[in-house]
Amino acid sequence: MDRATAKALRNKLNEVFEQHGIDGYSIHVGNASYDDAQVTFKVEVREDGASSKEERDLETFARIDGLDTSKIADQQGKSFTLVGYKTRARKNPWIVQDMNTGTKYVINDMTAKRWFGKDAA
Repeated sequence: MDRATAKALRNKLNEVFEQHGIDGYSIHVGNASYDDAQVTFKVEVREDGASSKEERDLETFARIDGLDTSKIADQQGKSFTLVGYKTRARKNPWIVQDMNTGTKYVINDMTAKRWFGKDAA
């Protein structure tokens, strides 16, 4: 087994789950570990409409860091909103989304506090 084969298998499994999934759930085949004879995939099954771990963690860590999750940051003619927090990302844990294009980006703590910090009353 090699990397290209594992990647091809993952793509095929994702296609199969898209076509023949389980009603009410979304299934995603993720990272893999492999050796010369076998491959093991991480499979994530989530209820439709359920928020991701990053979305759930956002509220907790935004409260700890004093960030306003409803605030919209205007930067260089673009509007951004906070959409998630990656607990395992040390340098750039905050996930923001461009409201016009839907593209997601990651930013660091300092940028998040500058863009989304709660205004002093």
